[in-house]
Amino acid sequence: MTYRYFLLASFFVFLFETSSDALFAQGVEKKSCFAVRANPHATIVDGELSDEIWTKGVWSSDFTQHEPHNGSNPSQKTEFKIAYDDDYLYAAFRMYDDEPDKIVARVTRRDDTEGDYVAIGFDSYFDKRTAFVFLLTASGSKMDMVVTEDGGNEDENWDPIWWGKAKRTSFGWTAEMKIPLNQLRFSAVDEQVWGLQVGRHIYRNQETDFWQHIPKDAAGFVHLFGNLYGLKGLTPKRQVEIAPYVVAKTESFKPEEGNPFMTGRRNGLNVGADAKIGLTNNFTLDLTVNPDFGQVEADPAEVNLTAFETYFEEKRPFFIEGSNLFSFPLMFGDGDLASNNLFYSRRIGRAPQRDVELADNEYAHVPSNTTILGAAKVTGRTPNGFSLGVLESVTGNAYAQVDSLGRRYHQLVEPLTNYTVLAAKQELNDGNTIITGMLTSTNRSLNDITKDVYHKNAITGGVGVQHMWADKKYAVELKLFGSHVDGTKDAILITQTSSARYFQRPDIKHVSLDSSRTALNGSGGMFQFGKIGQGHIRYMAAVAWRSPQFEINDIGYTPNVDDIFQVIWVGLRYWEPTSIYRSFNVNFNQWTGWNFGGDFIQKGANVNLHMQLPNYWSVSTGVNWNGEGLSVSELRGGPALLLPGGWNTWYNIQSDGRKRLILGGGGSNFFGFFDNSFRQNFYLWLRYKPSKSIQLSLNPSFSHSESNLAYVTNVDLADETKYIRGFLNRDTWALSLRLEYSINPELSVQYYGRPYFTSGKYTDFKYITNPKADNYSDRFMEYTNSQLSYNNDAEEYSIDENTDGALDYTFSNPNFNYLNLQSNLIVRWEFRPGSSLYLVWTHGKEAYESIYSRSLNDDVDNLWDSHPHNVFLVKFSYRFN
Repeated sequence: MTYRYFLLASFFVFLFETSSDALFAQGVEKKSCFAVRANPHATIVDGELSDEIWTKGVWSSDFTQHEPHNGSNPSQKTEFKIAYDDDYLYAAFRMYDDEPDKIVARVTRRDDTEGDYVAIGFDSYFDKRTAFVFLLTASGSKMDMVVTEDGGNEDENWDPIWWGKAKRTSFGWTAEMKIPLNQLRFSAVDEQVWGLQVGRHIYRNQETDFWQHIPKDAAGFVHLFGNLYGLKGLTPKRQVEIAPYVVAKTESFKPEEGNPFMTGRRNGLNVGADAKIGLTNNFTLDLTVNPDFGQVEADPAEVNLTAFETYFEEKRPFFIEGSNLFSFPLMFGDGDLASNNLFYSRRIGRAPQRDVELADNEYAHVPSNTTILGAAKVTGRTPNGFSLGVLESVTGNAYAQVDSLGRRYHQLVEPLTNYTVLAAKQELNDGNTIITGMLTSTNRSLNDITKDVYHKNAITGGVGVQHMWADKKYAVELKLFGSHVDGTKDAILITQTSSARYFQRPDIKHVSLDSSRTALNGSGGMFQFGKIGQGHIRYMAAVAWRSPQFEINDIGYTPNVDDIFQVIWVGLRYWEPTSIYRSFNVNFNQWTGWNFGGDFIQKGANVNLHMQLPNYWSVSTGVNWNGEGLSVSELRGGPALLLPGGWNTWYNIQSDGRKRLILGGGGSNFFGFFDNSFRQNFYLWLRYKPSKSIQLSLNPSFSHSESNLAYVTNVDLADETKYIRGFLNRDTWALSLRLEYSINPELSVQYYGRPYFTSGKYTDFKYITNPKADNYSDRFMEYTNSQLSYNNDAEEYSIDENTDGALDYTFSNPNFNYLNLQSNLIVRWEFRPGSSLYLVWTHGKEAYESIYSRSLNDDVDNLWDSHPHNVFLVKFSYRFN
């Protein structure tokens, strides 16, 4: 589709929407609540609501149903009252229920709540964009989050110190909260006005009621809060929290004969500290010295057969809290596109990248991660809507310890590196205009060993402007970003020939490989326009581009560049329950892509729908059409390869999520044109809650794939390169098991286990002859039996291409069988707010063979018989506040 058709389609989408949607009139009156002044420290948080303060003032009520019947009266009555003193904010709630025996009170760990709950949100900045939310379930379990972007982002990793208790009563249940004022952010005026929202969820009805009514099709959330008055004489508080910790660890693993680093046991002791210091009421300094993340769940095992690195989500607490401010997405949408970002925190403390050079009879111990010597971040927001974030982190030199016949020495495998991220956001025009910016810098201390492997300096930056109008109904956004990397000629040559760009491709015309370069500069951008709220129809039209020289992977993430990507999306939203559904969504998408040389590289379209049925079951399905595409990376430095498209279908079904036993499953199928490829995937999941404190989850999955042009290797000959491919038949089994036992909201036991089996067999070997031929079968030539033979002892194939009896070249047997088991047992006790004790047992097994396995039973036996790697860890941290 050309740009002309792209713009024409956007116009018709807009015309259709304006002719079918009635103009939305806000017409919702703002409610008011008045806080009551309490005697200092006179309130005891026990859920009883028997303190004298709760006899004063007026209970606020008159809630409105948000779900499922938006705007209707709630099925049950809810009341609340707010009080305060010089140091704390207090909230009391009465949740009436005609059938109190049906209240669902499940005990869970923090931030993983389930059951009936009440929540209160404070827009203490009163910027109508940001809210601090505190949630308490009927069992007393807690959740807290910071809501930003007027409801567009929820950061559940924010863990403030506060107290909350719930109690069952004859009329329903009650709840009480005590929130230190130093956990909130507000201005220094004598009489405060805050935004306020209170919500209640009745689990058995899947009903949510709000004190301040918010239309279901509203664009945004926080700007529609009601108002809280009566807060007088409050002084902004500075937060000061320091949490030192100590970790004791012991490991046991399979000893390796002759290897002095693999004796079968390793012990360690580590100390460090985390701190949170309020520089002012609006700005907070977070510090971590020698951080330890031993209790963080490991990344899932996989076998990656592509040329691109795998993206893993951040799980370390220091980096995920407040991560929204340190995010600058380069693309739109979700899935793989959403991972492209100027800042990818997993770069900090990553595994060393340089390989160890070993001679005969030498052994090496390589650290699994680079040590983070220290990290600090300053975050905050001023009353005029300016947000600032600064992150600074230093990782030390990482050395591999090498043993050479008893003599020990070190090899540098990762240099001392400084990472800096500066992020800023300014909101104008009542939050309708938002200007964002980010600047990053990666600087390394290099020597003769590392200077030809790493960039010396890497700088990236971006700026974006978003504007909303018509009561936030429409939005337009523009982003521009750029990058600069410098280093030695060899280091920049590695960047030019990496899988993200492959400048060495013989058919590339719009860029060239330059071995004399010592720097690389790139740029990109994104523009999108759409309707983001109000009415049943939403839509977006967007285009994004990244130049061939764009490089951010020192501190950001983008697997490939040199593309121009266009998309149109139209979505229909129906939320009012009917006799057919409780909610119904359908989406239509279309996309096309080019590279900067004007080559057409991809096109496709899909339609998908999601529906919740009246019996609370959910179903989803969709179908994709992918057109023929030009892959510039498939031959891994060779010419671009024309690949057939195909059809993809997917489906998912889930039973009633309110029940003790919940079942679900689904799958997908891809049918490539010309039988080029086939993929199918099936998955099931089960969640069983035998009691209010125990939950079991089981997720088995199976996938089968076939690819006629799967990568085997590239063989460089004297006068040409052979791009060898094969027919890959691959099966993958996985089973995820989770068991959670929440003894009480502060003490929990969690187990996670995941066996993973994947095996692949290559047949019908071939080599690429004409990668862009019109006919699919003319793009390759398959080896005949007289050309190909297999050497079982050497585990390699020999090729006599011209059948003259002489060996022309060889390649290794690419078959594989990879077995892996990961498991974690974690006991977590938060013995006082912010202070915790962890007991962790990590158990892992792994096995690999260059064969193809046809028996899952044999694989299970082989994995069971393999030697385990066990890690036992105790971590104690105490937060001084």
